[in-house]
Amino acid sequence: MPAIAERNLRSVDLNLLVLFDALMAERNVTRAAARNGLSQPAVSKALNRLRYLFDDPLFVLHDRAMEPTARARQLAGPIRGALADISRTLTLPEEFDPATIQATVKIATNDLYHSSLLPSLIRHLRRHAPGVDLQVRAIDRSRLQEQLAAGEIDVAFAPLGTKGSEISAEPLWNDRLVTLVGENNPLREAMTIEAFAAAGHLVDAGHVQVSPDGVGTSVVDAILAARGLRRRIVVVLPSSAGVPFVVAATDLIATLPSRIVKGLAPVPNVRILTPPLPEVEVSPHMFWHRRSNADPLRAWLRAAIKQICAGI
Repeated sequence: MPAIAERNLRSVDLNLLVLFDALMAERNVTRAAARNGLSQPAVSKALNRLRYLFDDPLFVLHDRAMEPTARARQLAGPIRGALADISRTLTLPEEFDPATIQATVKIATNDLYHSSLLPSLIRHLRRHAPGVDLQVRAIDRSRLQEQLAAGEIDVAFAPLGTKGSEISAEPLWNDRLVTLVGENNPLREAMTIEAFAAAGHLVDAGHVQVSPDGVGTSVVDAILAARGLRRRIVVVLPSSAGVPFVVAATDLIATLPSRIVKGLAPVPNVRILTPPLPEVEVSPHMFWHRRSNADPLRAWLRAAIKQICAGI
């Protein structure tokens, strides 16, 4: 069979792609038929056309579910993203006015930016685009590129590290690392890097690390490793909210971006020190798929985020 690249694009029925997207979501012919207002025979016939179009079975029956093939999984993101683009193009007015638009935007982030950025963004949306609803999701760094490509999320906030030819990134603000220590910890402002790594040389001392995915390593560990040092990470937390409470109640220390620390609840007996680390890039970045560069709503949203971050 000829490959799809050799076929004339005009011969591709957009409804077939809509059906493919429904089958990926439902994994069931009956539910996909109901979702598209079609009969089961019509869906079966369309599925055969899809199989011919892509020269692949696409879905195989397994335990009463239509399991996608590797080729189907490969196609899912681009097709979902293309359908989302078409939908936005057909629904957005020619003259974009955020005050009149009705839409939903999806942001992926972690709690590091909940107190510093999200309240201001929500206030901005309520004031300038009251018809725009916001969905905030926990970020999944392992799937970030896939989610952006598929249109599952519009914008993501995360430390720099995600790369991809179709992914754009822009820093939100500049930041530096600070270290939180408890009242009885011997660490002081002029600490050595060896004392920092040992968390003050206390018995059973160590570090608290914030990691939504549970991986207790960061840029701090890379800096220490380059100097032949290693810190003991005693506790890994999924969010930063509990960090000052843990530090205040123990001999552990924690190192976080300064703007994150500013947004945490004030806790007595916690001191903030400058760690003996070189200047490193800890600025959060905004990520988006380049496909949305010219999308009026997404472009307006990114500009609003940059404006808000400039004042934080």
